[in-house]
Amino acid sequence: MRPTLVLINHHEIAGRQFHHGDELPPGFLSQDAINKLLDLGWLREMPDRRSLFRLFHRFSGCSKKQSLEKSEAESYALPP
Repeated sequence: MRPTLVLINHHEIAGRQFHHGDELPPGFLSQDAINKLLDLGWLREMPDRRSLFRLFHRFSGCSKKQSLEKSEAESYALPP
């Protein structure tokens, strides 16, 4: 799975405002545009940070899914 892409500093990209630490939504930009922003230092790949878009795929519309760990589910989720 691709690392989470996080914005460094405040930027406007494709007409949308991003703040420092915001996650770039999956599919928002082409791979060429992502590579340019990585080279400029506007984006950073964060392999240890899990994607909120993938964790909450039902709300974000992301096609890739990631689940909460057992301890997280017990602490933060409603029981099934």
